[in-house]
This record gives sequence, structure tokens and C-alpha cells, in this order.
Amino acid sequence: MVTDKYWEDDELQDRLYHARKDEERRQRFRPSRSEFRWTLSRTKTIPLIIGLLFTIWWLLSSIPRSTRLDWSRFAYSQYATDTQSLCNALMVFASLHKLGSKADRVLLYPEQWTYRKDTKTAWLMETARKHYGVKLEPIQLISADGKPATPGTLAAPDSDWNLSLTKLRVFDLIQYARVIHLDSDITLLQHMDELFILPSTPVAMPRAYWSHGPYSNWELTSLVMVIEPSTHEVPAMMKILREWQKDPSYAQSNKYDMDLLNNRFGGSAMVLPHRPYTMLSAEFRSHNHTTYLGNPHAHPLDQRAIWNADAALSEAKLVHFSDWPLPKPWIMWPSEGLAEIQPDCGGSTKGTCREREIWKKLYNDFRRRRKDICGILSVPSPDWWTWKKEVGAGGDQS
Repeated sequence: MVTDKYWEDDELQDRLYHARKDEERRQRFRPSRSEFRWTLSRTKTIPLIIGLLFTIWWLLSSIPRSTRLDWSRFAYSQYATDTQSLCNALMVFASLHKLGSKADRVLLYPEQWTYRKDTKTAWLMETARKHYGVKLEPIQLISADGKPATPGTLAAPDSDWNLSLTKLRVFDLIQYARVIHLDSDITLLQHMDELFILPSTPVAMPRAYWSHGPYSNWELTSLVMVIEPSTHEVPAMMKILREWQKDPSYAQSNKYDMDLLNNRFGGSAMVLPHRPYTMLSAEFRSHNHTTYLGNPHAHPLDQRAIWNADAALSEAKLVHFSDWPLPKPWIMWPSEGLAEIQPDCGGSTKGTCREREIWKKLYNDFRRRRKDICGILSVPSPDWWTWKKEVGAGGDQS
């Protein structure tokens, strides 16, 4: 017989059973201490992650944008006054292409060439445009008297000095924010793209370290110019030239591009270090390298231990051919001129030295590239004694 106690025990067991089930369900949905710690950790970490990401974004946005420059705003320029200088310009553009420069390339050429379609000049210009991406800009040449001029030819080149004022036309390239102009009688060893991101300045130029007198008086050299184009500059400098021409002695001492540039910017231009941006081929002929190495007050013997021809060449951005009275490298050496002008290896009459080897290699490399790129052979060598007389170096054979 089922008693009341049986039912009471049975009901108690049911209650205990359901109580255990309820507790199990509560335990199932209650986070453990570790889970609680993880939730709390996430709550604290997420803001830290967001803050870190913001910091990284801010740092990246503050990095100079040199790697993201709009290179179409910058250009290297060359100008040509005859077929010889056009070939030199083409060689510079070929070097910029080979060296991987990112900036535009612009050739300023005589407007008279626009309609020449079947000449060597036209072929060189088309080669520049097609193979090296050069933009062609017709201009009016400027002679030493400030008047318009006509271009020379391959057979009858015009004087580089006579038309050097044409270089000032680079200031008219106002489609660019900044332009680097290089003389064309050079061998370009490294591009100079880093100069495009200099602080803003109308002109930046190196000083002519080969100048005489106190180094504080060295003039700027237009061998390398970093300029911010402006349509005001050429008229301003032509006005200065006209004032100079009023002087009766002007005819005996014509002024050229460097004179005008120093007059206008000598006291305000940003000065570029000549090392590594300007090196003369004559440096390999010099016995005293103090000014090139940057310490004009040092004794030559102190600097001789520092000078190293190979190291100097490896750091240089360009070498400018300047070994007066020896002709420029597109003219073959007169044998007497070579013997007289080449590096003398410290006075040694036998053997050779690195200075002489490098110097000769620079000239020979220029002639090889001239033939390969332009298809033009070197101009035959002149009579040395006649040449020296013509360039004002004396012509008496000794």
C-alpha cells in the first residue's frame, strides 16, 4: 500500500531533480572567470587597437610624399643651337633614360628647325622624342648682343658662347614647377632627381670651385641650374643686358649667361655643393685638389693623402669637359695637344696613373657614345698651333 510518506519522498526527488536541471542550465549560460577576463580584456584592447591604427595612419600621412611625387611637374632641360649641341643634348637625355630618371625631358630647339624634315637635325630630334620621351619646345635663340639669332649647322656650328644666353629660355617653361638645366658638354654619371624636392627657391646653383681668389667671392656656375620657371625672368635679365650695352666698353667684354645669372641671383640663390654636382675633367690634371675637396685653406700636401681619383669619380654626378685650350671632346685631339694637356701623373715621364687613365677614358667614352647614339663621327683634329692661337692660348710652336 502506497503511503503518504512515499508520495512526499517522490515529490522531494522531483524537486531535487528539477533543481539540479535548473542549476545545470544556469551554469551553461554563466560565463566562467576566464571567459569574463577575456571579455573584459577585449573591452580594453579594442580602443588600444583603434588608437594604434590611428597613430600608424597619422605617421604615414606625415611622411614626405617624395615617393608619391607627380613627376610630370618636373623636367630636365637641354637647349641646342646647332647639330653638334643637339647631339650632345641627345646624349644627356640618353643617360637620363639609362639612369632611370622619373622627370620629364625637354629640348629647347631653334624655331627654324620646325620645318626641317629630311636632315640629320630632324632625325636627331625624332630620335630624342621617340626613344627617350623628350618633349620638343621651339624657341627663339638669343645672341650675345641680346638679339634673335639663327642656328648653326653640323658643318658650320655656331659659337657656344655666342648663343649661351639662349639658356635663359629655360625660365619660360612655366608648365613645370621646377626644372633642372644641365650644360650639354658633360658626361652624366648619376641622375639628380633628388634636387626636385629642394625647399622652394627661384634658383639653386653650385659655385665655380675652380675660380681664383677668396672662395667667398666664387661666382655661381650655370653648369647646373635648378630653377622655378617664371615668365618675368627673361625680360628682367634682358633689361639688365641692355643697360650693360650702354657702356662704351661693352663691345670688348660681352656678357654671357653666367654674368646675368650672377647679377640677378648672386646674393639670393640657394648654393648647391659642387661635390657631387659639379666636377671638371681638369680636376684629374690638377696637382692641387684642395678647392674641389672642400678645404681651400689646407696645404696641398695635406690634401694629397685624401685625394683619390676613383673615389672622386664614383661620387660625382657629372663631369664637365673643361681642359682649355684642348678642344671639346667632339673634336679629335691634336697629338701635340694631347701630349701637352693630358694629366702628367705628378711629373712622371714614364708609365701612366689613374688620373690619366680616367681622363682619357672620359673623352673616349664620350666619342663612342656620340657615334652610337647620334651616328656622328668626331670632328677631325685641328692644327694644334693654329688652334691655340685662335682660342687665345698663344700659337708659337716651341
